[in-house]
Amino acid sequence: MPDRQVRVTFQPWGRTVSVLSETTVLEAAARAGLTIDTPCGGMGTCGKCRVQVISGAGEPTEADREIFDDHQLREGWRLACKTAVYGATVVHVPETSLFASTCQILRTASAEATVEILPAVRKVYVELSTPTLADSIPDLRRLEQRTSPIKTDLALLRRLPGVLRQHEFKGTAVLSDHRLIDFEPGDTTSQCYGAAFDIGTTTMVGSLLNLHTGEELALAARLNPQVRFGDDVLSRIKHADSCSDCLDILRRVVVTEIARMIEEMRAEANVQRDHIYTIAFAGNTTMEHLLCGIDTTQLGQVPFVPAHARGLWIPAAEMEIPINRRAMAYVFPVIGGFVGGDTVAGILSTQLASQSGPTLMVDLGTNGEIVLFNDGQIWAASTAAGPAFEGARISYGMRATQGAIEKVAMDDDVQCGVIGNGSPTGICGSGLIDIGAELLRHGMVSPEGRMLASDELPTGLSAALKRRVQHNGNGMIQFLLANGETNATDLPIVLTQRDVRELQLACGAIRAGIKILLKTAGVQSTDLRTVLIAGGFGSFIRRSNAQQIGLLPVDVDHRRIHYVGNVSLAGAKWVVLSTEARKQAEELAAHTRLVQLSMDPDFQDEFVEAMIFPSNRPEVNNATYASKSFLTDDMLTPTKKVI
Repeated sequence: MPDRQVRVTFQPWGRTVSVLSETTVLEAAARAGLTIDTPCGGMGTCGKCRVQVISGAGEPTEADREIFDDHQLREGWRLACKTAVYGATVVHVPETSLFASTCQILRTASAEATVEILPAVRKVYVELSTPTLADSIPDLRRLEQRTSPIKTDLALLRRLPGVLRQHEFKGTAVLSDHRLIDFEPGDTTSQCYGAAFDIGTTTMVGSLLNLHTGEELALAARLNPQVRFGDDVLSRIKHADSCSDCLDILRRVVVTEIARMIEEMRAEANVQRDHIYTIAFAGNTTMEHLLCGIDTTQLGQVPFVPAHARGLWIPAAEMEIPINRRAMAYVFPVIGGFVGGDTVAGILSTQLASQSGPTLMVDLGTNGEIVLFNDGQIWAASTAAGPAFEGARISYGMRATQGAIEKVAMDDDVQCGVIGNGSPTGICGSGLIDIGAELLRHGMVSPEGRMLASDELPTGLSAALKRRVQHNGNGMIQFLLANGETNATDLPIVLTQRDVRELQLACGAIRAGIKILLKTAGVQSTDLRTVLIAGGFGSFIRRSNAQQIGLLPVDVDHRRIHYVGNVSLAGAKWVVLSTEARKQAEELAAHTRLVQLSMDPDFQDEFVEAMIFPSNRPEVNNATYASKSFLTDDMLTPTKKVI
């Protein structure tokens, strides 16, 4: 049964996770903290995600047979993106199949397109001749004879003569884009690091990278501390404009958290702060503006104009980022007011422009970004899905951390999968999607989103499920997921009517945005060859359930839906490792067409219609919805305005 939990062990890493039966090895590896390389977006065409199933191997798929010969198949070699687990499984993941192993050449889904891993920073160990009367070449030119023509700033030039002579003209030159940023005693060429960050509205993720090997040395994740000023971008824009110091306060809280994450990662990897020479940040337009302390007032007003479009190349010290004092920070280019650097990073890391056939990418988060590629053109839009998928505004919502209910299945009763396999403490985004879909599937929630009372439930429903339909102290209907005796909080974990409304808002915003984008490009949902799911929890949602609640197009074969994970962080890693990737990011941002959903005359009607769950949805025209009788005031609040 697909609802049964099975254990998957990854060797030689010694990591074991519990996942639902029929989960792919790729998804299970992500749960275990292993990023398997999937340049083709999990379509099974590139052959990069090779793993060896030591025990528990099932029959090979057609994609496996295309990649491996009969001998390899008998040895258990499979593609991680196409191989599902059905019982206890042991998988060997070679280093060559990890993202870090692609440190020289990263091949995309297109055989001709490659991204060379060539970081902006390089270190050169030199042993220079000592100046004499016969050889009185200036110090900087003497160094250039062993490197290349370079520039430097006055502060470094002031101390360079002393450092060279103190260490007998031996040491390591640190170069960044033909700039000398440091000269270190001894041979430190092996100690060369960079960092990449995804700055999300709700969460932040950082990665520390070895610039020689491409290896990810450490990973850190945090709640974005700006959430206390508002859980969506419009709230933060308003707060930033509310006092003379508010913008700087928002900037400082996020920079302080970044500093803590850097300290955590460098301590874990035993890396000196001064040996981190470059850093990249990808976030939506508002998050990047706030990170840099750029005025966001105009982002909250029509026509939502950002201060910059091209990527920013800024001294990290100017941003108060605690790494090497002359390190440079790259802030991703943006496409428009609410389509920012995180979307550009996603387009880059998935190599969307190299896909064959119409391809849709949906980045699920507080701000839902939707990107469509077709016939050489890319369209992008942003929609304010709200923080429900991050666990916010849900009665017992929480982030996807230990104790979160992440999977829910219902037959005669409810079965919950909990992160960490312990007692539940709340429900995260993927679990919310599951329970919404199951309640619809069992007829316990109407297509309009109304939770049915006990006397309205379908007659064939089990007694156990009926007992879970309760009334709270205010007489409102709620559904019991876990009682106080079986969870870690001693309080029952329930789903309320308000929670269902929040789910409707999030799904409706995404679904309406997809319809408008498809209409703009002249593409039907049935034409889509591939749908890519991105975002912090995107890899953990069940495709059928996402379609059941209308989050993803219902008329797309689920086999065409693929998970691509945190593409924002992946793109940020690429630009740290490759100057070529940085150039690609600039080109992609410049040539992507922005679609302002709020300017589309059909959007409001599409949004209202999208609030209806597709399960058993009646065929009606817009006039039926004119009264909006099932919509309450709390469902269309200003903070839920779709951009």
